[in-house]
Amino acid sequence: MNAPTTHPSRVLIVEDEAITALDLSTELAAMGYDVCGVVDTADAAVGTAVRERPAVVLMDIRLANGGDGVETARRICAQHDTAIVFLTAHSDEATLARALAVSPFGYLIKPFRARELKVAIDLALAKHSRDAAATRSLRALATTDALTGLANRRQIDETMQAEWRRGLETGRPLAVVMADIDHFKAFNDAAGHLAGDACLARVAEVLRTACADPGIVFGRWGGEEFLAILPDAGLDAAEALAWRLVRAVREAGLPHAGLEPDGVVTVSVGAGAIVPSAASSVDELVAMADRGLYAAKHAGRSRAAAAPGERLRP
Repeated sequence: MNAPTTHPSRVLIVEDEAITALDLSTELAAMGYDVCGVVDTADAAVGTAVRERPAVVLMDIRLANGGDGVETARRICAQHDTAIVFLTAHSDEATLARALAVSPFGYLIKPFRARELKVAIDLALAKHSRDAAATRSLRALATTDALTGLANRRQIDETMQAEWRRGLETGRPLAVVMADIDHFKAFNDAAGHLAGDACLARVAEVLRTACADPGIVFGRWGGEEFLAILPDAGLDAAEALAWRLVRAVREAGLPHAGLEPDGVVTVSVGAGAIVPSAASSVDELVAMADRGLYAAKHAGRSRAAAAPGERLRP
């Protein structure tokens, strides 16, 4: 069995001394790094970083044409998440303070040995990887509903806005499907809120499975409500998903504590679809699905409906 292939880390060299830059490039290549560029000006550094996406940028603090390496590092970090290792012949406190303000992943005083360079790069890569993992973890916590593990309201709102903007550019439709657990207050009154939370989590899992199609973003809208976003989809696709959700929960046969002795948990679902335009809004699209949900409740629950004026097959 062959060992998995590993790709060398890409390194961008930003150095205004040609001989130093050549030496760095040769040493890094010998160490196994992929030197994706050697530049000496601020604009070239930013442009190359955005284009080549290096894992590490070796940044001289003083650049050609009077360029400022610290400010250049700020510009790069604003457009590409990378590890910055500053290189400088100046070790005064003011220079160090300016460099540290950019939150670099390393700092080398010239002249330095090849071994020191490798250690600095490897440490920068390791720290950047840890920071990226921590950021992803915090992002997940901030965008995930703790009870159900689904996307939370914040994540749904952000996704909806992003898909709306994309729809404005492409002219493609956008659909949403809103589901609500029927008689949920009666469940909580009969069994208590802990049992209600368990029921919510179980329904969420059933709905998540039913929303497994690629491209669908599904989450908890709030309380006992859930929302699915269907990019590039019209009412027909919303129709298919809405009834799939209704049937999935009904067929799960989850006992409803407030509808004894034989009641089961069900959901009502509303659907809406629209082609984003300057004359409409995300709120209008959500309101369409909400009106459909109200119509489904009014018609007897455990069914799907669209906003008045639109029809979904039973």
